[in-house]
Amino acid sequence: MRSILVIRLSSLGDCILATPLVRQLQRTYPHARIDVAVAERFAGVWKNNPRVRHVWPIATTASAEPENDEIKIEMLESLADLDGSYDLIVDLQRNLRSASLRHGLGDVVVCAPKHRLEKLALVWLKKRPSVITPIVARYRSPLEHHPLVWDTEGCEVWLSEEREQGVYLSAQPSRGTSQRIAMAPGAHHATKRWPVARFAQLAQELSCGHGKEIVLVGGPADVDICSAVAEASGVGVVRADGSTSIEATVRILDTCQAIVTNDSGVMHLASARQIPIIAIFGSTVKELGFAPYAVPSRIVEHDVACRPCSHIGRATCPKGHFACMVGISVERVMSALSELI
Repeated sequence: MRSILVIRLSSLGDCILATPLVRQLQRTYPHARIDVAVAERFAGVWKNNPRVRHVWPIATTASAEPENDEIKIEMLESLADLDGSYDLIVDLQRNLRSASLRHGLGDVVVCAPKHRLEKLALVWLKKRPSVITPIVARYRSPLEHHPLVWDTEGCEVWLSEEREQGVYLSAQPSRGTSQRIAMAPGAHHATKRWPVARFAQLAQELSCGHGKEIVLVGGPADVDICSAVAEASGVGVVRADGSTSIEATVRILDTCQAIVTNDSGVMHLASARQIPIIAIFGSTVKELGFAPYAVPSRIVEHDVACRPCSHIGRATCPKGHFACMVGISVERVMSALSELI
């Protein structure tokens, strides 16, 4: 095996959950060139990863085809010394865009299963599987005939100095003495967000009652909700939200003792850095496979009959009561956090 292309364009969490597979491919085929194709805004997941030879940033806007055509030409040119194609393409996205991207780049293609029937059964029939298969394991399943070196080391998002040293998590401080608790109140879909008032009350309790420093984290889309939490809490918080830099967010997370987060990309970013996680699940459930992976964690959820109402989340609660999130008290989250740290 001389060359491998892994395609996972989006989203942040899915890209992070693909990192164990790349590690296992690299250990199985240590002399192979491994490239990754990823949406431009998530390229930071792979930026410092020493297991990846080249990161191909793919534009995902409607008008991006000319730009992506140029990227594909560059990809083909880079394969000139490898007979013009990849020996193996692993398509973890499995949609029209990824199919178009991989066309002509190699003949041996494996695709991750979508498990559509299982998702439909879970969402519409509330039929929960007896065994939960993490997304990390699902990504590995199409390669079952390859002698992959399997491990349980978790996800990875490397820092630049770690790449230079060749040692992952080498820059981590001792979290046992940290008094910082990160909070990530954002999520792409509204039904995956614990109410602002609850996050604010939790921040107040941790700050005033336990002497913790609160750090709010999130991307540009989370600025408004973080502002609302900061204002409603009435305590001084560190604002680290609004960053477009994955590496900058990682550096903030590395200073924290734990994180309280919704089911979001930041949750998976924290898992990659082995930050203890309190994950608040509302309209989604752990049976979908997206629970924090290989990291100390607690999932806090309120089990109502209508969960899950979607496999990705919704803009509004279809029942109008939002009981899955409203039913999660600050006391329950505090209790879970005290067990974890």
